[in-house]
Amino acid sequence: MSLGLKRAGFEVVAAYDSWQAAVDVYRQNLGGFVRVADLKDIFRIAPEIVAQRPDMIVGGPPCQDFSTAGERIEGERAGLTRAFAMLVCIVRPRWFLMENVPLAARSDAWRDARAMLVKAGYGLTETTLNATYYGVPQTRKRLFVVGRLGEADAFLESALAAARSPEKMPMRAMFGEALGGCYYAHPRHPGKRGVWSVDEPAPTMRGSSRRPMPATYQPRPGDTALVEAGAFFTRPYHDGRGVRSLDEPAPAVVRTTRERPRQSHLDRPHPADSVHPAKAAVLTQEQVSRIQGFPIGWDWSGAAVRDVDQMIANAVPAPLAEAIGRTILAREAGESIPEIQGRFGQWLRRSKGFNGQAVRNGKSRVNRARRLLGGRTFPDLAGELAALDAVEAFAALPTGTRSDLRKALRLYREWQEQPKGRRKVKAVLPAAVEAVAA
Repeated sequence: MSLGLKRAGFEVVAAYDSWQAAVDVYRQNLGGFVRVADLKDIFRIAPEIVAQRPDMIVGGPPCQDFSTAGERIEGERAGLTRAFAMLVCIVRPRWFLMENVPLAARSDAWRDARAMLVKAGYGLTETTLNATYYGVPQTRKRLFVVGRLGEADAFLESALAAARSPEKMPMRAMFGEALGGCYYAHPRHPGKRGVWSVDEPAPTMRGSSRRPMPATYQPRPGDTALVEAGAFFTRPYHDGRGVRSLDEPAPAVVRTTRERPRQSHLDRPHPADSVHPAKAAVLTQEQVSRIQGFPIGWDWSGAAVRDVDQMIANAVPAPLAEAIGRTILAREAGESIPEIQGRFGQWLRRSKGFNGQAVRNGKSRVNRARRLLGGRTFPDLAGELAALDAVEAFAALPTGTRSDLRKALRLYREWQEQPKGRRKVKAVLPAAVEAVAA
C-alpha cells in the first residue's frame, strides 16, 4: 500500500507493523520511517501519530477473523479494526483509507468502528474493488473504506469506479514479454512494466514512451517456461480449479499459491482445468510477487521463504493502491466531482414535470455547483449551500445563475432523500409534489 501511494504522489512519513520480518523488508525497500509497534497500545501510539500531523491515515487491520479461509470467529485480531478507527478519531486527519476482506463489512468490529468514524464527522465510501481491473492479473476482491471529514457518504464511489479498466487483466499481459506480439513502452518508474501485449490496452502514452527498448532488456527468468506451458497451477480453494490459462487472471494470492499440485490434484483434476495439472507451470515466488504488484527487484533478502510467501499474500497490490491514491489526490485538488447517481433525471420528469431540456439543465447545474465546491459533498443541504455561498467564483455569478444552482442542489438532495421505493414510482402528480414542497 505504501509503495502504491508513493507512486501516486503521497509522502509516507511513518509506518507501523507488529511483525519484525515485515518491518525489515519494508525498511530495505521503502525507508527507515517504519518501526515495530502494537497498534492496540493506543495510549503510546496515538500521541506519536498526532505529532506527525498526517493528512491521511492508512491501514489494513488483520483480516483472518473475517476471511473465508478462516473460521470467521471475531477475536482479538478483529479488535484491531476498532483500534484503527480509534486512532483515526483521535488524530482526525482529513482522510483515511482502510483495507480488509469483503466479509469484514458485515462484522461486529466494523459496525462498531463505522459508528465511531461517522460520529467523528467522516463521510464514508465503502466499496469492494477487484484488483484485476486495477493493474494486476489477479482476481483479488477487497473492501476499501475511504473517509473524509465533512463529506457525505459514497462521495468517492463513482471516481473509484471510473479509475478501473474496462476489462480484466490476464496473466499474459504481465508475462507475455517472453512471446512475440508485444511492444515496449518505456516505464515511468524504475521496476515498472516496460513490455506490453498487443492484446491489452496500452499504458498512457507520453513523450518518453517512445524510447527504444534498451539492448540490455531481458525477459524475466522462468517466464518463458510459464508462457510456453500456456497455463499455470495455483493451490485451489477448497474444491475449486487449480489450473488456469494465461488468458485469464490468477485467483487471489494466498500463502500457498505457489505450492505444487498434490497427488489428489493430479489424480482428480477439476473438470474446468484448461490442461492437466502436470502440464501446467508452477509459479515461482518472484512471479507470485509480481502478480501481487511488487516490482522486479524488490528486496526480500534476510526473510525466510515462508515469511516472504506470507508477506506477499498479505499485501495490497501496489497498482491498486496507486489507483486509489490518485483518485483521492484528484478529489483533494478539486479535479474530479462525483457523478450524478441513479435515476435523477427520470425523477425530475415524473415528479417535477421537467421536459428533456430542463432535465439536462438540472443535471448540468448540479455538476457546475459541485465543480465550484471543488468536488466536495456535504452531509446536509444547509452546509452545502453555505459552502457554495462562500466560494468567490460563485459570488461573482449573476443572481439568476446563483439561484438556479442552489435550486439544482435542493432538487438533487430531495431526490437523494426519497425512500428507495419511491424513487421508482412511475407516476406522481406534479401538483401534489409541489404542494408538499410548498
